[in-house]
Amino acid sequence: MPKLAEQLHCTGCTACASVCPKGCIAMVADHEGFRYPQVDPALCVQCGACERVCPVLHTLVPDHTPRAYAVISRDEEVRRASSSGGVFTEIAKTVLQRGGVVFGAAYNEQFDVIHICAEREADLAGLRGAKYAQSDLRDTFTQVKSRLAAGQPVLFSGTPCQVAGLHAFLGNAPAHLFTVDFICHAIPSPAVWRAYVAHRAAQDNDGQLPCAIDLRCKDSGWSHYRYSNRFTYPDGHSHQALSGESLYMKLFVGDHINRHSCGSCSFKGAARVSDVTLGDFWGIWDIAPEMDDDKGTSLVLVQSEKGQELFDSLSPRLIARPVTLKDAGVQNPSLIRTSPASPLREQVVPLALTGDFSACARLIAPPSPTPIQRLKRRLAGVFSR
Repeated sequence: MPKLAEQLHCTGCTACASVCPKGCIAMVADHEGFRYPQVDPALCVQCGACERVCPVLHTLVPDHTPRAYAVISRDEEVRRASSSGGVFTEIAKTVLQRGGVVFGAAYNEQFDVIHICAEREADLAGLRGAKYAQSDLRDTFTQVKSRLAAGQPVLFSGTPCQVAGLHAFLGNAPAHLFTVDFICHAIPSPAVWRAYVAHRAAQDNDGQLPCAIDLRCKDSGWSHYRYSNRFTYPDGHSHQALSGESLYMKLFVGDHINRHSCGSCSFKGAARVSDVTLGDFWGIWDIAPEMDDDKGTSLVLVQSEKGQELFDSLSPRLIARPVTLKDAGVQNPSLIRTSPASPLREQVVPLALTGDFSACARLIAPPSPTPIQRLKRRLAGVFSR
């Protein structure tokens, strides 16, 4: 049997399944919805192709220094509909205008997160915005390879581990392949996400699914993390909660529902194998206040000369300001820092999978302060005044 990454470290990138010449590796979801490679020993010929392309077993450590920018799209509508500054849409539009296609994460009708191929600008709407669950790549890597072989420009957008997996699968980086990753905190459970969508539907709409979900709604603002989660239903009513008050976001950011491999991620760091890294420029209000109008500002790290050419071609459509890597990372710790599982993870996930999110909320709630702690806080306030 081939030696693949241990389950604790496997990211589910699909490189091994995509490269197998016998098609003997299937990506099978576990009870948390995370997919892992499963080898059919009756078909395996021990060629070792899967081992050679695993980005976890053979981690590429980039040695370049990326260039960092604070960026805003000049298109107000694009920016309004985007998680931060609208840069992904501008990059994607450029690749489409060059006759290419764009692969990225979107919701299906049940709000599962899947990778799709966009061939028209109208298709980009589904790729915008944050999706806080691991996407199902399916056969995306082989589709990308087929498009590239036909000479078509391709933009692939995904998590850092997915981009690393694609590069490992292809074995090289064709001139007409552009890859974009993002500053990733961690990858939440698809099954927990599915259960939470059902929970919200039961709470908000008699069990009927929403017609739209926006986890980075800017109606409440963007600056200083003021965005909100919004679930909209067919009759027009919605459930909306500030991100800091959303239970699902607490479970995600608190590392209660994330993939185990995120605790030892091999793909963190300022330098990446992608051409461009995107993120929210948290802290821009302190670093360059003139770039913060509460509508969203992107952090862009240009990783390659090919990425620089693409970024420079967008200059008429962007407002960009160079910044230092130090400034870029001040309030973006996930650029570098891994996300080890919470000590409560193994208690939280089973509760979430049964839909008991009230129990999850009680479990992760901070303990009430003791009388001595309350006294200390009171005294601290007195001394502070």
